[in-house]
Amino acid sequence: MRILHLSNLYAPVIGGLERSIATSSEELVRRGHEVTVLTLATPAAPGHETLNGVRVHRVRSVANTLLPAMNENPDKPFHPTCPDPLTTAAIARLLRAEHYDVVHSHDWLMYSYLPLHRSPLGRPHVHTAHDFGLTCVRKTFARDGAPCPGPRLSRCVSCASAQYGRPRSLALTTGLHAHRHRGIDALTAISSSVAHALEQARLPGDLPVQVVSSLVPDGLDELARTTPRPDWLPAGDYLLFVGALGPHKGIHVLFEAYRKLVAGWAGPGPAPALVCLGTRRDDTPPPPPGVLIRHDVPHAQVMAAWRGAAAGAVPSLNEGMGQVAVEAMLAGAPLVASAAGGLTDVVRDGESGLLVPPGEVDPLHAALLRVLTDHELAARLRVAGQQRGLDFTAARVVPRIEEVYRACVASS
Repeated sequence: MRILHLSNLYAPVIGGLERSIATSSEELVRRGHEVTVLTLATPAAPGHETLNGVRVHRVRSVANTLLPAMNENPDKPFHPTCPDPLTTAAIARLLRAEHYDVVHSHDWLMYSYLPLHRSPLGRPHVHTAHDFGLTCVRKTFARDGAPCPGPRLSRCVSCASAQYGRPRSLALTTGLHAHRHRGIDALTAISSSVAHALEQARLPGDLPVQVVSSLVPDGLDELARTTPRPDWLPAGDYLLFVGALGPHKGIHVLFEAYRKLVAGWAGPGPAPALVCLGTRRDDTPPPPPGVLIRHDVPHAQVMAAWRGAAAGAVPSLNEGMGQVAVEAMLAGAPLVASAAGGLTDVVRDGESGLLVPPGEVDPLHAALLRVLTDHELAARLRVAGQQRGLDFTAARVVPRIEEVYRACVASS
């Protein structure tokens, strides 16, 4: 099968979505398919290259050529909630030049393909919702630290203005609310939480949503075992957080829970350190004493850090799926996570991890303290978590993606 992926970003840009697309693309190549990724051009990356068997085409858009001010970061070009004429033209050229059995879109770059879907160039089209971006222009489906009550134009413009500014918020929200998303032949969501949010998106009424989880590469458990312990880790026990250091990831809740943990620590030695690996943001709160923050850590070292952690924390206020939780479990970290979004699909409470209410300091503190002091519980979570993590590896998820492709092509 010849597959064309459409994604705003791709390697060398690395995030959960980009890593998931790269993992599935490379596994599809390994299974005998031909895979091409069309993505937006970035200053440092070549226009065309082949990465691990996947052909990558980086194309122009209005945002990355004519209106660069639209991008806060030129290394991460932005696609709006409407067709970009330059990107649509680039997709059309590729579809004229080569035959594809299926087009698989992953984010708002889809909007540059939809005008072509019903033309002679159109191909069977699968879209995967990796976040809440078909319902919410902030892609979080949250408002004031709580789940959004539902999309409404005035509410959404007001909410998104803090992120985009009012003019861009108005344009993006109006564009999203105008779509009926006709031109999607098969729709998947990476978690039941994302699938539920899609019920409030503007979709054709007869379009079912299938849950096909996001995925991580095979062998991460082995990577964690074989990578030497990084020398920058504390000498004693430590808690580990990995992710953007922003309120949406619950970092402020974690900092408060850690302060409480240190203040009440009664162990035989000093309280564990808190290690945070991720990107500092403008809204990152001041860390308490005893917190080590590092940026741009190689992935192998992240996995080794998870393996050595006395406990892992994923306190997000909402998550589309939570690949970071999967990686923590595969590495053998006893995990405490929020019962938020797709994390409830990943972590089985009391079995492969402990779930706590999102945004609440006391339950997070109590769960971390329990894992740190109940060694039998921690050992049980390590073993069960590693087994649960395997359910989200490429070897188990990609065959489900192939089934979606075959059914989409057959029905179209």
